[in-house]
Amino acid sequence: MSASRISRLVHDEIQALRAYRVEDSTGMIKLDAMESPYGIPEALRSDWLERLRTIDVNRYPAPDASELKAKLREVFRIPIDLEIMLGNGSDELIQLVQMAVGGAGRKVMSPQPSFSMYEIIARYTRGEFVSVSLDDNFELSQEKWMDALKKYSPDCVFFSHPNNPTGNLFSPLLIEETAASTDGLVVVDEAYQAYADHTMMPRISRFENMLAMRTMSKSGLAGLRLGYMAGAPEWLSQLEKLRFPYNVNVLTQESVMFALEHWSEFNSSTELLCTERERVTQKLQEFDTLTVYPSQTNFLTIRLKKADANQVFEDLKKTGILIKNLNGSHLVLNCCLRITIGTPEENNAVCEALARIL
Repeated sequence: MSASRISRLVHDEIQALRAYRVEDSTGMIKLDAMESPYGIPEALRSDWLERLRTIDVNRYPAPDASELKAKLREVFRIPIDLEIMLGNGSDELIQLVQMAVGGAGRKVMSPQPSFSMYEIIARYTRGEFVSVSLDDNFELSQEKWMDALKKYSPDCVFFSHPNNPTGNLFSPLLIEETAASTDGLVVVDEAYQAYADHTMMPRISRFENMLAMRTMSKSGLAGLRLGYMAGAPEWLSQLEKLRFPYNVNVLTQESVMFALEHWSEFNSSTELLCTERERVTQKLQEFDTLTVYPSQTNFLTIRLKKADANQVFEDLKKTGILIKNLNGSHLVLNCCLRITIGTPEENNAVCEALARIL
């Protein structure tokens, strides 16, 4: 393969990027990716598999997925005046938004640190990414944010609500003020809404430039890759022009429909994880060697006071536990690690391992 040909043909912005890295988790307790440890409930598995037996995989899926959209609206109380769009995970929806309103000569803005794909997609669509740093307690200064909004006049703004990787909620009033103060599009990414006590969804209709985005990945369905976006029909009709036909496969559509029909059973595992999140928080707060931050998600972010985060991460891997090492990814995340909430047994294992290591 000619390196010179690649260098000549591949855009400089792409060559400068680093691919999104996923750690090998084979044989490990996997607490690095904010997945739920609970999938299809055992009592429902036979019915689910029987349902899949009826699917003709030689046929394309329903292109508009109207029945699935209707069920999503019903279960998650999406306002009737909002249109719904489906994506192959919420990553695809972020990409479609930036293809529509980002790109060369456009600015994309978000608080930082936040979900890395906002910046990655901005860069590979050759847009300019600008940000406002959180403080050491992961709070977003209203004054600094509004000053930056005025300075940069972004074409697109992303809020992770709650925020990944810090776990906290930004002020809903600041999000509303942002939408009222900018001519750009404001996207509220509610990937972790199942674990939070606030949602912007009922307020979306008040602002003609605001969209809400969610995913089914954090509720035990990560492998199905279904995200959805809600907003004014005028916005979604433009984004639909960029969506590939049949982007959500037929097995995903049918499986998510099945899950929504049995949502009380699926939601019980979400409630269990919220309970576990509080229990693990209390256990970690007993450690005088770390700080654990409040979370409205299915993960906890901790900051080590003395130990080297890189070494603790590696030591945990040696014990068969994989978490996320945030150290070095952003200045305010120095000495930080992120732990996904797993089963009670998995959570006990990581707490006991940390006690030994620290």
